[in-house]
Amino acid sequence: MPRDPDEPFVPDLSEGAEAGLYLSLFELMNEGLIITSDETILEVNSAVCRLMERSYRDLAGQPLSTLFPSERAFLNARAALFIQGEMRGSLRVRLGGGRERDLAYVAAARIRPGVHAIILSPDPVTGLGAEAPRPADTVWPRLAAALDQPALVINGQDRIVAANAPARRRFAASDDPLTGRPLAQICRLSDPDREHGPVTVYPADDSPALHGRLLTGPEPGWRILLLSGTAPVAPVDARSSRAFRHAPMPMLVVRAADGRIVAANDAAATVHGHARQSLLQMHLDALREDAPAGEPLRGGLWRLRGADGAFVAKTQVQPLDGGHDEWLVIHDAPSHPWPTHPAGIGRHLAGSAHAVLITDAEHRVVSANSAFEQLSGHAESTLLGEPLDAIATSRHDADLFDTMRTALSEQGHWQGELWLRSPSGEACPEWIAFNTVRDAGGRTIAHIGLFSDLSVRQQAEARAEYLANHDALTGLPNQRFIEARFDEALVSAQRQRQHLALVCMDIDGFRATNERFGANAGDLVLQQLAGRLRHSSTRAQIARTGSDQFCALLSGIDLISEVDREVEHIRDAFAQPFAIDGEAHGITACLGVAIFPGDGQDFASLWREAGNAMRNARLEGPGSCHFHTAELNAASLERMALESALASAVERDAVRVHFQPVTDASTGALLGAEALLRWAHPDLGLLKPSQFMSIAESSGLDCVIGFEVVRLACQHAAEWHQAHITVPVAINATANMLAHDHLVEQISAAITQSGLPADTVELNVPVQCLLAPADALTRHLFALDSLGVRIAVTGLGAQALPLQHMLDIPVHSVKLDRSLVRDCLQEGRARLTRATLAVADSLGLRTQAVGVESQAQAEALMALGCTRHQGHLYGAPLPPDEFAQLLS
Repeated sequence: MPRDPDEPFVPDLSEGAEAGLYLSLFELMNEGLIITSDETILEVNSAVCRLMERSYRDLAGQPLSTLFPSERAFLNARAALFIQGEMRGSLRVRLGGGRERDLAYVAAARIRPGVHAIILSPDPVTGLGAEAPRPADTVWPRLAAALDQPALVINGQDRIVAANAPARRRFAASDDPLTGRPLAQICRLSDPDREHGPVTVYPADDSPALHGRLLTGPEPGWRILLLSGTAPVAPVDARSSRAFRHAPMPMLVVRAADGRIVAANDAAATVHGHARQSLLQMHLDALREDAPAGEPLRGGLWRLRGADGAFVAKTQVQPLDGGHDEWLVIHDAPSHPWPTHPAGIGRHLAGSAHAVLITDAEHRVVSANSAFEQLSGHAESTLLGEPLDAIATSRHDADLFDTMRTALSEQGHWQGELWLRSPSGEACPEWIAFNTVRDAGGRTIAHIGLFSDLSVRQQAEARAEYLANHDALTGLPNQRFIEARFDEALVSAQRQRQHLALVCMDIDGFRATNERFGANAGDLVLQQLAGRLRHSSTRAQIARTGSDQFCALLSGIDLISEVDREVEHIRDAFAQPFAIDGEAHGITACLGVAIFPGDGQDFASLWREAGNAMRNARLEGPGSCHFHTAELNAASLERMALESALASAVERDAVRVHFQPVTDASTGALLGAEALLRWAHPDLGLLKPSQFMSIAESSGLDCVIGFEVVRLACQHAAEWHQAHITVPVAINATANMLAHDHLVEQISAAITQSGLPADTVELNVPVQCLLAPADALTRHLFALDSLGVRIAVTGLGAQALPLQHMLDIPVHSVKLDRSLVRDCLQEGRARLTRATLAVADSLGLRTQAVGVESQAQAEALMALGCTRHQGHLYGAPLPPDEFAQLLS
């Protein structure tokens, strides 16, 4: 079935099979696509990650409010996008790292109830006012391909620049693409100069006319024409028809250019009290009491002058002979004098400050005052004779109007929320109270509706709700809000088998700060701290719960060990001094942590245990952190000890490099080696990166350690090269290393000092670093490529595939993530593996599987065309001397 042109011009992503197709399409685009519910981000493409400088995991599944720098910005954006229905504008969003940026959105639409699509432009925001040009939007032509109704993109010269398949089937032969042809060759529009809105479309092949709708196009001056499958009322040859002359209904033919009557039938002459020949000399306005000046003819209820006085009649208007030069006007004969309601209700309420709409007993509009015209944007003349549901948006189903009619009939009154559609197509919420008017005999003669602008009411309610849930000083949510968010997060955590954590914070000695510097200075400190806490962790929802107390709700926690890392991010908010009276002063806080489900199953129990843990932390001294779980307290102390020892690992020559073979699975030949970090801890022995790298990254030590790994790997590989055994070596890089100002300098120095050929060095770049790559990363990779260093993208299958960025940087190979390799024997994961390898092959990239542990995995990967393997099936990581023996 063709789509209703009033429905959002966005493909329906609600069906799983289609969702994958469209998301794949959007992965190849520069525009950012966000699929979201009213509260939660459901899906994003790679462009969103790039624009917002945040990872896929930091966005998908997170609260929608995390996109915005404040709760107020979130509420304003939600009102603009989901309540007011704005299609274009700009949003102030929060980027990774806490910075803020304005992004333009070029489309926003409801996909289905409670699910919305937002399309972000990659172009800078340069002004979206009335006089500013609309940003170039290449989204709509691509989406038109998904429609099952004909869609044409027309440029400023009225030539077709794009046509979807239904349009080609309707207007062209199978081998005719339509593009480049003038629109006039295939159809004519009733209003050729119209930029947007409904039009009648007359095909050039003389087939029946069609309803059409014009939308703003992707470039200035361009338009998109959508066609429905229904035809307007077929035109008739009125003047040459005997049926016209003797028809019982009054009929007139009016010239469009000047409104003159050029034909009239006998019934019209009788009803209007003029000879038929006299009517031919008259202007149509002479027969109307409500003729709007300068407006095109429209059907509806007209107030007409007749032989026996004024009367109201339902009127139809349609073009003759497929054109708009002449119009056929048909109206009912008078059955009762105007007005139909007692005491001139319409005249009495015409000057009312309230918006008033009056309908007849059949719920058709018979009057609207000027206040309603101003509120709705509709002129009264365009509403007459229309049912109320004709001017409401499609968000209301028939049940609402059935309920309204039943209540008015049985109870005599009804009130509720009604979304009206403005002439421009925008939706505006109104509150309406309808009452029934009956005559002395109890017969219904009218319904009076009083409207009020619900957007003002909703804004006031939203403001009241905001103040009830937020702290006025800092703008942070309060305990009531965080408790509600906990209930939402609990459902998700139970479904995904994740952990939640509550972190209670109490500032040390804040009363003394207030007494020393004054309450105003104390308020400024709280505001500074609120800003830092808000951006301390993407997993944290921060709240102010007391004068000097705060709380953080951590969600999306897969492993309990991750809580300690997130708590460290929160503690970092207190690490930097605060500005008080122009001077820097340090502030500390005691933290207490409780974790779901181990420490409690609901908010009340976790809140209690986190508070107890915080009080225990106060006993340990200022700046202390205490976990309710004893094991985590031990882990926290262990983390601090590891960080202290790690700081001197390079100086103590405790950094080691082991090498794992990379093998051709089809021949068994050695193809290269993967350099893997190890830390020789003085007490704990040889540690793997999984045991300490998260600490290194959060403390900033990963760059020092990583560059030492580069130096050692090049040194050992050079020794083998000098022994006439050249083995390509792959070295891992962290996100901090890739962003380091001296990355290229450090790698170049290691290669030069060792004497190793640069083309035998491969740098592993994690795929998540490409989701939102900085300019520095791109420069670094091109510089390394010019040195001869090979670039490999690792972790494919664990993140969304950033195809566009992989085309923009010098990539030589890709490596499948060990999670994908582990599950490659499962049917669903096998399809993903096959698709990933196919994409890599189409881009001309070499592929390698990481973490191959079994012969079955190896055979499955070889069957898919991936023969370059690394994993324990082919050999464990070895110290340099043992790996040298393997080479010999």
